[in-house]
Amino acid sequence: MKGAAAGQPGVVSIVDFPEPSAGSGDMVISSLVCGICATDIKLVQKGSKEIRYALGHELVGEVIREPQNGKWKIGQHVAVAPYLPCGECFYCKHGQYTLCSNLYNVSYAPGGLAERVLVPSALSERGTFEVPAGLSDEMAALAEPLGCVVKGLEDAHLQPGDTLLVIGDGPMGLLTAAAGKCMGAGQIIVAGMTGHRLITGLRYYADKTVDVSVENLRKAVDERTEKRGADVVLVAVSSGEALENGIAMVRPGGWVNAFAGVPEGTTLDLDVRKVHYQQYHLTGSFGTAPIHMATALKLLKSGKVDFSPIVTARYPLINVAEAISHVENRIGLKAMVTF
Repeated sequence: MKGAAAGQPGVVSIVDFPEPSAGSGDMVISSLVCGICATDIKLVQKGSKEIRYALGHELVGEVIREPQNGKWKIGQHVAVAPYLPCGECFYCKHGQYTLCSNLYNVSYAPGGLAERVLVPSALSERGTFEVPAGLSDEMAALAEPLGCVVKGLEDAHLQPGDTLLVIGDGPMGLLTAAAGKCMGAGQIIVAGMTGHRLITGLRYYADKTVDVSVENLRKAVDERTEKRGADVVLVAVSSGEALENGIAMVRPGGWVNAFAGVPEGTTLDLDVRKVHYQQYHLTGSFGTAPIHMATALKLLKSGKVDFSPIVTARYPLINVAEAISHVENRIGLKAMVTF
């Protein structure tokens, strides 16, 4: 079967993978839709000497081999979490599922950008969700990235009525704005530098967008918060400087989430005196867990917000390199690979 993988640095290749070899309790799905994520871009840029895994982890597929647990039947459409917290370690017992000591021990194979995917028994039981009636497979494929956003906003203690500042106008930034709107944020400000993305953000999700290449973000936030700063700031840009800017925009007692991954060794110029006296909270957020994906599917199904503008391109598997380019070069927002 065919799948897309990272090979030579900067090159994505269509390669042959072995057909899934399922045990008695495992499930096999035929891939229908898989989103392209910034992580896929990084893997392609880095390259891989040994091709063992397919790219992709935002997967929706159709069950073609039932597991023995009786939970799923052939023909059902499902969204699958890319990995499964064990539920037994110290971190899982404290509800910190993406810190699980065994987080990657159970995952589907070879990856979401393969024609058929093996879903281990435990993942089919605890990390697989039926696509709700009336929700398209394409929208359901947003459950994984939206689950990351749900976790990020929960980690930042977003409350109804809060002012939410999102720094970053990419797919994750606009998904954050969309989720914040669903979760009752009082007003939402999106800051970025890409015109067409900011237009989409203002039309569908944000009360105010700020092009930081030509506008003063501090002034825009002050005007909308009586100069207090935002209640919650989520930084969806891979930059220490962006995070420092986010910290400068939060109100005393508010929350800042370092949501985007940054290069190793990235440091901050942090005024600890301000941390002490202004009592703001700085946290980070990584990944998602099944509980967050379940919430994401409910938001997608709710109709409170139109998530469809997030998806700006669709490509067949054979053209996956174009899908990668669409995201890498900021041509649009989210690209989907269809099977």
